[in-house]
Amino acid sequence: MKRVDFIYQKLLESGPDKKISAGELAELLGLSRANVSSDLNRLWKEGRIEKEEGRPTLFYVKKANDSLYLAQTALDRLAKTNKSLITRIEQAKAAVLYPPRGMHCLILGETGVGKSWFAGMIHEFAVDIGRLDKGAPFVVFNCADYANNPQLLISQLFGVKKGAYTGAEMDRKGLVEKADGGILFLDEVHRLPAEGQEIFFTFMDKGTFRRVGETEVERSAQVQIVMATTENPESSLLKTFMRRIPMVIKLPSLVERGMEERLGLVMEIFREEAFRLGREIQVSASVVQAFLCYHCPNNIGQLKTDIQLTCASAYAEFISLKKICCTSRFRTFRITSSKGCFWQKTTARSWRS
Repeated sequence: MKRVDFIYQKLLESGPDKKISAGELAELLGLSRANVSSDLNRLWKEGRIEKEEGRPTLFYVKKANDSLYLAQTALDRLAKTNKSLITRIEQAKAAVLYPPRGMHCLILGETGVGKSWFAGMIHEFAVDIGRLDKGAPFVVFNCADYANNPQLLISQLFGVKKGAYTGAEMDRKGLVEKADGGILFLDEVHRLPAEGQEIFFTFMDKGTFRRVGETEVERSAQVQIVMATTENPESSLLKTFMRRIPMVIKLPSLVERGMEERLGLVMEIFREEAFRLGREIQVSASVVQAFLCYHCPNNIGQLKTDIQLTCASAYAEFISLKKICCTSRFRTFRITSSKGCFWQKTTARSWRS
C-alpha cells in the first residue's frame, strides 16, 4: 500500500468529521510530518478529504453522503493527473458499466506501459462503483507460462476432471471458476494457442464451459475478461476471437505521454520508494532532469526499475554509514533522515539504454 493510501485509510478509520492535524497524524503513524503534510494536501486537492484552515490546519474525511466523494473513483483520480489517459479511462468505464455484466476488453501497448496495472485499475473502479462486490476476485494469468503446452494451459483456465489424463488424481477448478463474479486478466494473450482461443470464445459467447475430461456436465461462470498484448492483435489472434472483444484500449508509450506526465510519474515513483525505505528522499533538479530526458525504451516499467536501482545504491551507502559527495554526469541526490544525510553518485552506468 502506498503511503498516501495508508494515511487516507487511517483517516477513514477515524470516522467522518474527525479532525486531525498533520503533526498529530505523523506522530500517531510514526512518519515524517513533512511527508504526512504533503500527502494530506494531495488528498485534499484530489477531493478525497476536507481541510479546515487555522493553526494548525485540520484535515478530515468527507461524510459518506457527500455526492462528490461518492463520485471519486480510482480512475477519476488517475484522469486528473494523466491527461493522455482520459480517453482510455472513459473506454474502461464504459467496458465496466455496459449491461448486463460489462464488456470484455483488450489492452494494447508496448512493453512496460502499464497494461497489468491498468487492468487492476479497471477492477478497482468496478468495486468502487459497486459493479463488483468488495471481495470480487481479480485473477491474473500469463498465457506465456504454458504457451508450449496447450493442453496444460487449457486445464489451468478451465479446470480438470479426475482421471482426464495421467496425473489428474482429483477434480480441480480452473481460473475461470475462481474468477466467477469478478475479472479474469489474461496477460500476453497472443500466446494463447488457436485451440485455446476457440474454447475461450465459446465461453465468452455463452458463459458456459467444461473442465478438461468432462463431457456431460456443463458449468457456468459470470466473468468479465480483460486481456493484454504487446503484439498486433490482427496478426496474432484469430479473427473469430477478436470479434468477441468489443472494447480495445491502447495505452500510450512514455514518449507519447509528454514531459508533464513523465514528471508526475518520476515524483510518484520516488514517493513510493521513500515510503518503502522509510526515509525522506531529496532529489536534485539535475537528477530529475536526467530521469525526464534519458531514452527509456521499456517505458514506465524501466523508469521505475532505474529509479529503484538508484535508490537502492544510495540506501546501501546509507546503511554502511558512508558519506560521499561528488559530481558526475547525472549529479547527485540525497536521502535525509534523523540519523543524518549522505550523497550518492549516479553515473551513466546506472542507466539502461
